Amino acid sequence: MEATVEKLELMFSKSEADLNVIEMRLKLDVSNQTAENGLSHQENPIVMLERLRAIQDKHCVLRTQMTDITDAQKVSTSSIRDKLHSIVALTRHFERTTDVEVHCMAESVQQLEEMLVNGVGAE
Repeated sequence: MEATVEKLELMFSKSEADLNVIEMRLKLDVSNQTAENGLSHQENPIVMLERLRAIQDKHCVLRTQMTDITDAQKVSTSSIRDKLHSIVALTRHFERTTDVEVHCMAESVQQLEEMLVNGVGAE
């Protein structure tokens, strides 16, 4: 069994080496054809592919960062919404238990309640 595994590993190693040689030959051939056809370095298909790979890598990083920011924004929004609910509830409770209306806060609390009902900050 071990002999078979070692044989397979050698086959894969040889295949990988062969693919590397083929890649190098293709790059050399394309570079030579590009030079023969009078194309600039910027027009070289290999250079374009390398740039495309770099752009794809940057896109992947940006997508990951965007996902992280979106997740953090959801957590932050949820926390703010929870705190607003608490403020409204505490203010209403204070007004009910003390029979004192908090005039300076009444309008702000009303606005908070409207924002919460209208879904501001809703996910």
